[in-house]
Amino acid sequence: MSALELGAVLKRYLLAALLTGVAVTALQPIYFFLMANLDRVISHERTWENIRQAFDRGILETSFHSKHFWIAGGDRFTDCISLGIGLEPGGRATAAGIMATRPISGPHTCDALKDAAANPASVTWIRYARYWHGYRVYSAPLASALPILALKLVNLVILISIAALFCVEAAKLIGRVPTIWLCAPVLFMTDFVRLWQVTPHAVSTALILGGASVFAAAVRKGAPDSVMVLLAAVFGSIFNFVDFLVNPPWMPMLIAFFLVAGGRGAPIAIVCVGGWFAAYGYTWIAKWVAAYLVEPSFDIKTDVIDTALFRIAGEDVKVWHVPLAATTKVIKEVFLSWGMVIVVPALIYLGVRLPRPSFTSAWPALIPVVWFEILSNHSQIHAGVVSRSAAAAIGVCGAAAAIKRGISVGSNSDLDRMPDGMQSPPMDDRA
Repeated sequence: MSALELGAVLKRYLLAALLTGVAVTALQPIYFFLMANLDRVISHERTWENIRQAFDRGILETSFHSKHFWIAGGDRFTDCISLGIGLEPGGRATAAGIMATRPISGPHTCDALKDAAANPASVTWIRYARYWHGYRVYSAPLASALPILALKLVNLVILISIAALFCVEAAKLIGRVPTIWLCAPVLFMTDFVRLWQVTPHAVSTALILGGASVFAAAVRKGAPDSVMVLLAAVFGSIFNFVDFLVNPPWMPMLIAFFLVAGGRGAPIAIVCVGGWFAAYGYTWIAKWVAAYLVEPSFDIKTDVIDTALFRIAGEDVKVWHVPLAATTKVIKEVFLSWGMVIVVPALIYLGVRLPRPSFTSAWPALIPVVWFEILSNHSQIHAGVVSRSAAAAIGVCGAAAAIKRGISVGSNSDLDRMPDGMQSPPMDDRA
């Protein structure tokens, strides 16, 4: 590449970075407006009534153990926190949306939610302002208008629809068999089939799969690099708005994989991943500033930095402070999942053999590993939900291997061709 060509490339990237920064910055007041006015469009009374009915009918349950596993199971800690946020009596709409107070009492967050539903003034309310809690733009109006079970069923319909869209778009880009390898670990080696029970997890996962679907379509249609960078950053910002620090590395990993599998190369994939995380971090910082402006007693050092340091390397009985401890625990959760009793016999029966994936297309699977190790404390304490990103990484490796082999599972013929420009001949059994 000549100096002139290099200069043109750098100019394009700088222009893309500028436009991306403007777009992500423009999203911040929109987030603030949505959260600051959310309390004006919901009814506390109807929401509390729906929550009380949900406890009476077993849709929500107190304590640490669920009797109604397929309705009230899942990460009930997060479920009950999310339902109670912003419902403190007597508060301003702006403070309710930005400071995100939640009730505490009893041994479990669901106990606190039930107590608050009976009498909101009888519990202590603490702020949970570290996050945007943007999932509430979706869930709070529905929890006010519909029974809690109906809200969860809406989650289910949305997840099924977006998962189907993801499979279709992935198959168009990388082929049917690689898509099966990409999706199967998430379906069988995580709690994916129960995500609909916990609204914040359902919303963030829907955004991951939906955003990756859009990205796959953009790659397939040959969108310019500047558009890819812009899309990645916008999705990174929106993800921070709705997420609970559950599976951030999942989406940038899929973005990078679709780019390299689609033949766009590692440089643009790395730029897009960097843009995703930069927008994610920028949006989070904007939330802390917003919280301080609304409530000057919000201490960024105490409420944010100290908690972040704990999430990275804090002391806890569940945490081992040794290299790869977090990755090991998270992967262990994946291989202890319910679906292994189906996956392992199926692989043996089908006689599935795949070559080692090429690092050229499989390296995006390392993105979750880096995340696990940096946020070691958080990853080990919440290994169950964090493991979704690990399962997705296994899926990326499987899809990369399937692309390398270029043939259908259990077949020695080239039945599942890659998209135009990606065809590769089948490899012999010595591969």
